[in-house]
Amino acid sequence: MNRTRLSLLVLGVLGGCGDDHGSMPADAHPDTGQSDAPAVDAPTGDVPRVEAAPCRFTMPSSLALVEGADYVCGDLVVEENRATHAGRIRVHYIRIKSTATTGNATIYLDGGPGGDGSGILNYAGFLGRPFLDGLLVDGDFLVISQRGTALSVPYLDCQTDDCSDFGGVADLASYNTAYNADDVNDLRSVLGIAKLDLYGISYGSRLGLEVLRRHGAHVRAAVIEGLVPSQVQWHAEIPRSAYGAITALNASCADAGACGTTFGDLVAKFVTGVDALNANPVDIDVQGSTFPLDGYTYASLVFQVMYSKSSYAYLPLVISDVAVRRTDRIGSYLTSWFTSLSGRRGTARGLYYGVVCGEVFNPPDPNAVATATAGVPQAYVDIFGGGFERVAETCATYPKGNLQASLSQPVTSAVRTLVSSGRLDPITPPSFATIAAATLSNSVVVVHANSGHGATLQSACGVQNLHAFLADPTGTHDMTCAGTLSTSYVIPSGFASLPAFPIQQLRADLALAPIVPPFQRARR
Repeated sequence: MNRTRLSLLVLGVLGGCGDDHGSMPADAHPDTGQSDAPAVDAPTGDVPRVEAAPCRFTMPSSLALVEGADYVCGDLVVEENRATHAGRIRVHYIRIKSTATTGNATIYLDGGPGGDGSGILNYAGFLGRPFLDGLLVDGDFLVISQRGTALSVPYLDCQTDDCSDFGGVADLASYNTAYNADDVNDLRSVLGIAKLDLYGISYGSRLGLEVLRRHGAHVRAAVIEGLVPSQVQWHAEIPRSAYGAITALNASCADAGACGTTFGDLVAKFVTGVDALNANPVDIDVQGSTFPLDGYTYASLVFQVMYSKSSYAYLPLVISDVAVRRTDRIGSYLTSWFTSLSGRRGTARGLYYGVVCGEVFNPPDPNAVATATAGVPQAYVDIFGGGFERVAETCATYPKGNLQASLSQPVTSAVRTLVSSGRLDPITPPSFATIAAATLSNSVVVVHANSGHGATLQSACGVQNLHAFLADPTGTHDMTCAGTLSTSYVIPSGFASLPAFPIQQLRADLALAPIVPPFQRARR
């Protein structure tokens, strides 16, 4: 594998991190996105409606659930353009049956934008049946493959940045958060569900907020985490968010005693490592080939694996060794990170750019990065500050509706809401949760220490808090365990041989991670 190929692979991961389904058939693009899916143009008839369909979600065998008996799937047929009533699309969903008789249901809203929802099923398979049972406490559990994503029709698997290859297939401006939220409520209504419990991570939190804004009367409770507030230009915030996450890692390491004594200032060492590798890359083995690891690619790796709590025990050692260009102790970790990030299909670019270009960069604020990075060390701005410009360039010509004014306003709601964050989340920091919660009058804010993106899934404490809230949103729950979560850092002197990296945990966490534009600036 040559350097150019792997560099593109890493950038592709950061630009399209989604669920791992493997490659699509060659004959699937661009008509439907998958060869066995229904035709794009659904038969005429009343909409919204649901039609039974074989399940295009893959149910983990570890859950021992049988299609038909334990779960059913179908397609929600809705208008593509809700303003003009033109076009028909199919939004695929799975409904896992509960023994509860409330008439309610919990629905998972995936991130990205552009994730198809499969990640939460994979995570349930990883955590086991008790985790899924906790999601079924108030009724059936729904997962929706949002409009334009991999299991729905059309699947906007664009091969060009501007999705021009889908220009004759889809009304690209119709793939936005407003219509997405209306799809969620339509599914509730057509299935005869009284009220929904929302569970959204990353962009799923943004979608959940929009459901609260537009259809709050039909929501019993909401769990939103990895917050993306409607009024925040999160692309511009990436340098601050990354700096905050590495600073929090440094503080956690220092508080752990031996970690701080052994590894020192991780905030400074991270920059030293990036600069050292940019000046003189080091060779690492990836999939049987030698790859010269430069500083920007290294920064990409660190940023991405920080979504997962599983990486924190190893990061101080990695950051400290890379700062002196030493890889003999950590080469296997770097290789495992590359492996976990490669070979995974990205999210649907059509929904991603429909949301980002239509709602954030419509038009872009030329002062956004300068405002967002005030007070952030220049080195971190230089490393992480290029993504905003790249997305702005793509969005300049992308088809988009005039939705900025309505969708960028803060969401106000009195629905009972658990607002959850991970202290070390590098993309949606706890400050985003504070912003969103300010206009959610009946919210509970919980920050999980030493946790990342999707913190309710990354520890027994997080799962406990999630389940307790869904079981009784209005009750008083002891969630203080969130502040006591710790990390057992890997100190070389404490091991005869360094422990292997928990790759399965990392993969499960990254399956829920958001799409992130390549943030590296052009090489100079």
